Amino acid sequence: MSSIKTKIKSFFSKNRQYAVAGASNNPSKFGYKILNWYIVHNLPVVPINPKESQILGKPVVSNVTTLIEAIAKQTKVDGHDLSKVDGLSVSFLTPPPITAATLREIGKTEGYKNVIKGLWFQPGSYDQEVLDIAEELGEFDKVIEEDECILVRGEEGLLSANL
Repeated sequence: MSSIKTKIKSFFSKNRQYAVAGASNNPSKFGYKILNWYIVHNLPVVPINPKESQILGKPVVSNVTTLIEAIAKQTKVDGHDLSKVDGLSVSFLTPPPITAATLREIGKTEGYKNVIKGLWFQPGSYDQEVLDIAEELGEFDKVIEEDECILVRGEEGLLSANL
């Protein structure tokens, strides 16, 4: 099993696409703060939210499946050029039942194992069911949890990945 430092380092990469599941237009919510963290660090990030069209000036994608399929095909989606990315790292800010449903959706998407490079379950976004589903999908070695927050540990990951 990978250490948390190793998982955080592998979450980041020079050609990685990032996504924030549960991105929000509300500045008081972590879905806004974490999306903004990616933007401030000049990282290519896609907000995922089925109810919004744009957040912090970024075009929104309604679900993670759309992103995985676009990355697998090395194409564009909703104004995001995914033709040169090496995979997808997702920060989850959704309630555990939504995170679980999203993971099940990922598991039904062809090629997800080659595309998903990291799953960061922010505090409050996961429970034991979410962790069990990640294990079932064979993705648990890419999971960051244990109440780790990207706002706290993200800088360390960027440094360790030489970004």
